[in-house]
Amino acid sequence: MDNNDVQLVGGPCGQHGPYTFYKAFKYTKNGVKRIVTLSEFFFVKMWRDSDLLCIGELQLLWTDKNSEQMLASLRLYFLPENTPEGRTDHGEVSEFRIGDELFRNK
Repeated sequence: MDNNDVQLVGGPCGQHGPYTFYKAFKYTKNGVKRIVTLSEFFFVKMWRDSDLLCIGELQLLWTDKNSEQMLASLRLYFLPENTPEGRTDHGEVSEFRIGDELFRNK
């Protein structure tokens, strides 16, 4: 997605020094228009040539008056198997008893 396709939605909701904050942006991709607001979740492809997907949450959206750039802060959520440590067993064993029979869950 080209930055020229992204537009801020609504008026500013705050300002601090050279930064002006906003609540949403809109873009068009493959002819479909979409608006993304703060706290909204969406899929993020980490690199263009990778199949790795994670979930992103838009936390901040602002412009920098000095550099004239639109900036965003995202929180990224990865599946454990997509992290360097990978998915690990928690080692928890639960036991429960029904009548005289003992059940174990690993």
